[in-house]
Amino acid sequence: MPQIDWQKVQSEAVEHLRALVRIDTTNPPGDERPAADYVARVCEGAGLKTEVVESGPKRGNAVARMKGTGAARPLLLLSHLDVVPAEPSRWTHPPFGADLAGGYVWGRGAVDSKLTTAVGLTVLLLCARQGVPLRRDLILAATADEEGGGSANGAAWLAHHRKDLIDAEYVINEGGGFALEVGGKRFYVCQSAEKGGFDVDLVGRGTPGHASVPHDDNAIVHLSEAVARLGAGRLGLHVTETAKRFFEGVAGAQDRAEHARLLRDMLDPKKEPEAFRRLPADAPTQLMFDAMLRNTAAPTMLSGGLKRNVIPSEVRLSVSGRPLPGQTQEGFAGEVRAKVGDRVEVVEGRWRAGLESNPDTPLFGALERALRRSDPEGRVVPFLVTGGTDACRLGPLDATIYGFLPMRYEPGMAFFDLCHGHDERVSEATVGFGVKVLYDAVCELNNT
Repeated sequence: MPQIDWQKVQSEAVEHLRALVRIDTTNPPGDERPAADYVARVCEGAGLKTEVVESGPKRGNAVARMKGTGAARPLLLLSHLDVVPAEPSRWTHPPFGADLAGGYVWGRGAVDSKLTTAVGLTVLLLCARQGVPLRRDLILAATADEEGGGSANGAAWLAHHRKDLIDAEYVINEGGGFALEVGGKRFYVCQSAEKGGFDVDLVGRGTPGHASVPHDDNAIVHLSEAVARLGAGRLGLHVTETAKRFFEGVAGAQDRAEHARLLRDMLDPKKEPEAFRRLPADAPTQLMFDAMLRNTAAPTMLSGGLKRNVIPSEVRLSVSGRPLPGQTQEGFAGEVRAKVGDRVEVVEGRWRAGLESNPDTPLFGALERALRRSDPEGRVVPFLVTGGTDACRLGPLDATIYGFLPMRYEPGMAFFDLCHGHDERVSEATVGFGVKVLYDAVCELNNT
């Protein structure tokens, strides 16, 4: 095959990313069709079979395919085109300007998840140009509505209505691949599990009245006390198989016995509080480790009250619940009730279970070896992502799904701080790194 100019490939991927960021696909409303059309034009220009499907008005999903021999089921590169809202006044560079400054692409979606689309698109184009022999079809799907829940549009719609387009044995998705540094060692996380979702409301009720005569049956006070208890104490420890393998894998690579012990102590309910305080990792990583081991319930929206001088009879707090794989709605709700007490009502809403995939597959091995060829000092470990992705919406595919977008370790560039945050950005070098590792893994998987 022709020799690859990786600097040229990186520049191409960066330009695809910038073009996608410039297309405002803020969800709501989404309007992903122009971004889907961009992906389709690029793929069709390379001679790839491509289809744009609208799962709703203006909700575009682009699916491109490079045919293989059919000796094995396809590999799907999955990403989403919609992004969360941005506050332009809080940004250093305009969120939809796609400025290239200081070696970074700036903009909403630069990490979540137009980066995934740009990298996957470039890998697909590179495979086509290089004439990579494929045992399995290679599919790229850039979808709508992941940030909106994806139940009516996007990946879920495709899985239920156009399974023929995306059916695959393996899926490489967002949600992992970024690097962490723990105890001076570098680890790339391969998401093999993710949390679900649980919409919970806390409702405080009391006696209404004139604010000039306070009393002790104030709905806001009852709710405030409940929220304080919820915030002051973490929910119970639950160790999943993925979390166990993650902490054991990170511990096993440590040079210092104390660091290894602290990491393993995170799996012990009695030792975890002290181990958490002393972990050899930065604060964002510590918090992520903690959320990997327990259900979480974060207060997010508060509503209620009629007027400044009226004590309300009812106030409501929205809570974003994140259940671990294997947890039940009844068990999670019981944990929340035990924390908040009996002065407020816990109202249960939508429940989505977490999921877990087996990391002992040829794809995981191919990703691991490809990463080590680009970064000999890096290690790949199974990972449980604390948020949710489209992986939970692909049930009809009966596929093994990993989140793995290779991203270099860059101090001060915490993955979860960039996602949905102000000044979302990604380095050009990381874009090129992701393409190289993923292309290498695709090639290896097709030789096994």
